[in-house]
Amino acid sequence: MYKIRVPASTSNLGPGFDCLGLAFRIYNTFAFETSDQYCLENTEPRFSTPDNLFLQAYRSTFAPGEEIPALHVVFETDIPVSRGLGSSAAMTVAGIAAGHIIRKDKPDGAAWLKEAVAFEHHPDNAAPALFGGLTACITDPDGTLHMHALQLAENLRFTLLIPDAEVSTEKARSILPDTYPRGTAVHNASHAVYLTEALRTGDMDLLKTAAVDLLHEPYRKTLIPDFDTVKKTVTEDTDGVFLISGSGSTCLLISERPLSAAASEAIHLLPDHWQIRTAEVCTEGIEIMEDSLWHRII
Repeated sequence: MYKIRVPASTSNLGPGFDCLGLAFRIYNTFAFETSDQYCLENTEPRFSTPDNLFLQAYRSTFAPGEEIPALHVVFETDIPVSRGLGSSAAMTVAGIAAGHIIRKDKPDGAAWLKEAVAFEHHPDNAAPALFGGLTACITDPDGTLHMHALQLAENLRFTLLIPDAEVSTEKARSILPDTYPRGTAVHNASHAVYLTEALRTGDMDLLKTAAVDLLHEPYRKTLIPDFDTVKKTVTEDTDGVFLISGSGSTCLLISERPLSAAASEAIHLLPDHWQIRTAEVCTEGIEIMEDSLWHRII
């Protein structure tokens, strides 16, 4: 039986809309082998179907008409669903990796990324899930995808604040305007450039200036309960930056000092049962277990 794991990811990081992504050491783990029939263990009933995203991605790696071996899969999922932490991208990346592993194909990061994006359309989550670390992706008008690994300062701390409220990607997309004023586009483009420099240097003053987004956060924050209250609490407590993780509902705090016990308690007293998790950056991306140790695949 093969065993692989894929990290969670946050995307956008404010103005880096649909471009920037960062992997964390929170994993979905998949143990799988070929079988006479499909068998999914340890999944929620709503996901234990032939339309399971992992299985869809797995089947997509086979050519039309090619025989597709059935799988026995055991899921260990620690990435919250519909919370803006790349759970769908993790399932997609894992399924694509499983297909190529079963086919005994040579690992090809660029090809796997292209397949994942063609399947799920989220390069800002798929890239860090595959490669780890902080990544930037752009797509040319002809569909050509480019990915670049970016440097990340070691002084930055990342804290996830996760309410007990799901936000679907479809809802988070539908709430956004179809068009934006030119000034808004200029604002986000310039701030995204400054953001990458702030993340590289760990300059918190620069990060606070750069992290202001106008494309999605003003709209999506309305889908997150007590967003403004939590933002005020954590930014005053840590002097950090508070962002929506992906499309939400998870929020991301970037700071140099940890959240205090008093601030944590204030958030825990809010409705919607907010969970607070310190998140370590994952630099390895997707991994496979060999000889009881995890090893990078690509």
